[in-house]
Amino acid sequence: MVKRNYWLVVGTILIFSLFLSACGSNSSGLQSNGGTPGEATSSSNGDSPQTTVRIGTSSSGSPFYTVGVGLSNIITKHDPSFNMTVEPVGGSHPNVFALQNDRVDFAITNSLASYDGYNGIPPFESSVDVRLVAQGQASIRQLIVRKDSGIESPSDLKGKTIIGQRPAMPEIEQIMYALLDSYGISKDDVNIISTTDSPEVIEALELGSVDGALFPASLNAPTLSEIFSDDEFKLISVDEDKLDSILEPLPEAIQKFVIPSGTYPNQDSDVFAFALNAYLVAQGELPDEMVYRLTKTMFDNYEEFTTIHNSAKDWTIENSLTEPVIPFHPGAIQYYKEVNAWNNEIEELQQSLENH
Repeated sequence: MVKRNYWLVVGTILIFSLFLSACGSNSSGLQSNGGTPGEATSSSNGDSPQTTVRIGTSSSGSPFYTVGVGLSNIITKHDPSFNMTVEPVGGSHPNVFALQNDRVDFAITNSLASYDGYNGIPPFESSVDVRLVAQGQASIRQLIVRKDSGIESPSDLKGKTIIGQRPAMPEIEQIMYALLDSYGISKDDVNIISTTDSPEVIEALELGSVDGALFPASLNAPTLSEIFSDDEFKLISVDEDKLDSILEPLPEAIQKFVIPSGTYPNQDSDVFAFALNAYLVAQGELPDEMVYRLTKTMFDNYEEFTTIHNSAKDWTIENSLTEPVIPFHPGAIQYYKEVNAWNNEIEELQQSLENH
C-alpha cells in the first residue's frame, strides 16, 4: 500500500512539472510578441528577431497621424524585422514629452517642439535627448478673418476679437504677440481668445463669434479650401517689410512662409505667413542601426510613401537637410552619407547644433 502511494506521488509530481514547463514555454512566447520597446524580440513565426518600435503622432485623423500610420505600414512591409505601433499622443510638445518619458521611440512633431525640448525651453524643465531623423511639410500659421470684420491688414486688429492662443501650440500666442508688437498694437487692445483645437476655431469663425484667427494648417489643407470656397473668409498677409521684425523675438524654428496665389479659392495674391517644419525625431539613445534602417526603408520607398497623404511628398532628403534646428541622430547621418547627401556644410551645422 505504501509503495503504491509512493509511485502515485512521484507520478503526480512528474505530471505537474511537465505542465509548468509547457506553461513557461507559452508565457515566454507571449512575452516575445509584446516585446520590450527598442529591443529585439522573437517574431510571431519564429523565423527572425523583431524590433518593437513605437511612433508618437498627433490625434487620430490629423496629417501627422496619417503620415505616421502610413510610415509604420511601409516600414513593416519592407522590413518585417520591425514590429511597429502608432501612438496618437496628441500635439507636438506632448510628443516630445512622450519621448522624454520613454512612452515612444520616434515621434512626428513640429520643429518648435523639438527645438524647445532639445534646448530645455519651457514647458520643458530640462533638455530632452531628441534627435532629428527627417523633415517634412511646412505647418503654416496664417491669419484668417471674416470678410465682414473690416480687417484688411494686421494693422486693423485693434478692437477686434481674435483667436490667438492654444495651450498645445505655444507658438500661436508667441506669433500673435510678436505680430501685434511689430504693428504697434497693445495686446490689451485686442480681445485674444484661446481654443483647444481647429474644429473649435472653424466653428467660431463660421458663427461670427470672432473676427479672425491665427490658424495652424498644412498648405492646401482641405479644411481651408472648404471655408474659403464660401467667400465669407479671407487670408490676411503680413507686410513683407514687417516679417524680419516679427521673427526677431521668435524661436529659430519659426520661419517666414509664402502661400502662393491661387492656393485657395478666391485667393488672388501671395500671402506672407509663418511656418514650422514637420519633424520625424527619435530618442537620442536609440541604437544607430535601428535609426539607420528605418531612415533607409523610408526613403528607399519614397514613391510609395507619397501616396499616403498629400503632405508626404515633402518628406524628401533635400528638405530633411535644409536648416535643421536640432542635431541629427547618428543613424540618420549614416544613411545620408551612404547616399552622398551629407556634405561639409551640413556637418558644420551639425557640430554647431550639438555644441549649442
